[in-house]
Amino acid sequence: MIDIIILMYEKVANIKIEERGIENIPQDKGFIYCSKHMSNMDALILYRRSPNLTALAKKELFRVPLLNLVFKKMGVIAINRGASEAQKQTPIIAKILIGQKTPLIIFAEGTRTVVGERRPLKSGAYYYQKGADLDVIVAAHNAGVCWPKKSWIKWPGKLIMEYSKPMPKNLNKEDFMDELGRRLLDRSEELML
Repeated sequence: MIDIIILMYEKVANIKIEERGIENIPQDKGFIYCSKHMSNMDALILYRRSPNLTALAKKELFRVPLLNLVFKKMGVIAINRGASEAQKQTPIIAKILIGQKTPLIIFAEGTRTVVGERRPLKSGAYYYQKGADLDVIVAAHNAGVCWPKKSWIKWPGKLIMEYSKPMPKNLNKEDFMDELGRRLLDRSEELML
């Protein structure tokens, strides 16, 4: 289904998708995609690349009729929101990712953004890497240029999704977050030019 949706955007909206750094994506093991989130297209590309990809959603969303069924079918993991609550769940979720060899997508800014918008980065990826030794692959991209947030209009162009080499594992939290900012925010902005 995802392939059909992406094919439609390529053919109908004239959006060409280019993925770079595919060789950096771990195979046959759990890891973290840490992605910029500017449209629904970025998640679709990641799901196409890793069909067993899972995500996190706040527990309250699982009470929404039908949405809870979709989340369960997709293997979305329910979490309690809030920094200390989410962090406490990290070892449990990491065990699932490692045991099932499943990648997890984390949108480091916590929400969709518009082109040029920067939000403070959340530290969840750091805790997954530190606590569970999971590789963190940054997915920088320019999806918001072709498919802007809150817009039904899809602009023709080249959508570039770029996967970094795994984040270094010896960094303290501050250095990790600085490097994440360079790889995610700075690089995404470069791809938007």
